[in-house]
Amino acid sequence: MISVIFCSRVKDNPDSNVGRLLDSMVANTTPEEQEQVEFLIKYDDDDEHRPAAGAFANYPFPVRTFAWSRGEGRHALHHAQEYMFTQRDPRSRFLLMTADDFYFTRPGFVSEILNTRDEFCILGYKRPPIEAYARRYEQEAMIRDWVVSFGCWSPVVSVRLIEVCQNFGWQANVDSWLMGLSVVLYDMYGIVLWHTVPSFYERGGSYERPASVGTAPTYNNMELTNNKGPENKYWFELVRRQARNVYLNMRYGTSLKPLGWGPRRLLRKIRSQPIGQLPDRMWRRIKRDLRIAN
Repeated sequence: MISVIFCSRVKDNPDSNVGRLLDSMVANTTPEEQEQVEFLIKYDDDDEHRPAAGAFANYPFPVRTFAWSRGEGRHALHHAQEYMFTQRDPRSRFLLMTADDFYFTRPGFVSEILNTRDEFCILGYKRPPIEAYARRYEQEAMIRDWVVSFGCWSPVVSVRLIEVCQNFGWQANVDSWLMGLSVVLYDMYGIVLWHTVPSFYERGGSYERPASVGTAPTYNNMELTNNKGPENKYWFELVRRQARNVYLNMRYGTSLKPLGWGPRRLLRKIRSQPIGQLPDRMWRRIKRDLRIAN
């Protein structure tokens, strides 16, 4: 399945058009594909123009809505997305993170996404020049360049990638975090997660939206936008930790079930740490077993 998640605000937002987005999904999917799609939408509880309960009941796929405090608006988007991620259908393999002014334009994109077998992947219509930022991605000029190098993007991400990373990057803009993660993964391990697919959506709203531009005040100095941040450079260290988790899961598998004793489990334990540490690890294990025996 594909879970489409986003936040919407109708009040004082002329670009909001959730109906167009949902109708475009119907127009560009088959009945079989519609069984593999769900929408999760967060509204602000002070938005008196938000749709009434049951407003989306006639669509051929589930549309689930949530409403709670607006908080810091756009600056708090990642909190809403992380919560909706936990509420998705557990069968879902992909997230499509969009906004209420986008709409779909090409039939067949749902099947195309679902036919992607990789556990860890990011799908987009434009592959950014990830390699160009290796070893330089923390430089201010490089940040301002790579953060927007994918264009007007509505990201599709494998669920397993979010599960292993545990969150959406400590800041509002998921696309910025995904690009940073992509650069770090390549810089540290030579891994590229991107799959290029033909564009299947358009943005219908204005690019000069008060909610999307400028430097509105926020408590979050981890935020990364097209024109500022992250003010707290610890952001990069945390993303490097996420990249390492992704690498280790790709190399050793993502199953949560322990391996039974045998050559495979022994080999995995040996390879889990640098081979030069193996004698000390064995000696510590022998001493521990002796203490237990006594």
